[in-house]
Amino acid sequence: MPTLTAPDGTLLVYDMYEAAAPRAAILALHGWADHAGRWRDVGERLCAAGYSTYVLDLRGHGRSGGRRGHLSRFSQLLGDLQAFRRVVRLRTDRPQLLLGTSFGGLVALRYLETQPSDPIAGAVVVSPWLGLAFRPPAWKRFVGRVFADLWPTLPVPARLEADTLSRDPVVNDAYAADPAVHGLMTPGAWREIQWAQRTVPADGYRIESPVLFLLAGEDRVVDAHLARAFADSLKGPVLVRWYPEMYHEVLHDPQRDTAFGDVVAFLAGRL
Repeated sequence: MPTLTAPDGTLLVYDMYEAAAPRAAILALHGWADHAGRWRDVGERLCAAGYSTYVLDLRGHGRSGGRRGHLSRFSQLLGDLQAFRRVVRLRTDRPQLLLGTSFGGLVALRYLETQPSDPIAGAVVVSPWLGLAFRPPAWKRFVGRVFADLWPTLPVPARLEADTLSRDPVVNDAYAADPAVHGLMTPGAWREIQWAQRTVPADGYRIESPVLFLLAGEDRVVDAHLARAFADSLKGPVLVRWYPEMYHEVLHDPQRDTAFGDVVAFLAGRL
């Protein structure tokens, strides 16, 4: 089980899918309450296409250290990603690209805005969490607002309805039964995520790396139209792929071959 140590000493775990002669290294970030193990199929598929893929368990998720579902500062995730990049660079000197899904997409976008001196060859952002497609219950909004300072580590249930993830019932059933999906979010984490959702659109002009957006027209988790508007506002090289009938996890859709084809074509174009 490969590990690395974050700048604040937190132990982070990641999975490796290494190609024999990789064209590039892909660093993948999963969604909120999720974990790297759910993306094994994606890692294996990208590896088979010639891309060594490394999937990180974000802090507070999966096998990594940190309080479940909590963030003290969003910037910690950026430091974690920078440390992750250094570890991957020790394994291969090939160009590095990011693959961020949902919350991982939000992290990837913010990283692109803050690391111009350490360029990324490109990024694939899948259904980024720039805003929700639904309104949380009033009691959760109240707890998130009032307890962000009073009790920032209070664990609040935040598990998604499994059938909103994919049109593939096998994927959804596995998610519902997965004990590694923690389904929590603290008021402190909610405050930091809301900060990032305001900051990323404001600083989008800083993104210079090529970005491929994979967006689901029937996304019931995040606001895909908000993500599309953000993508359209960027000045750098941007490509948007819109899948009208797909749900949130387009790489777990029954027609995922289409999305994978778009990803591989984008990667090949960057290299």
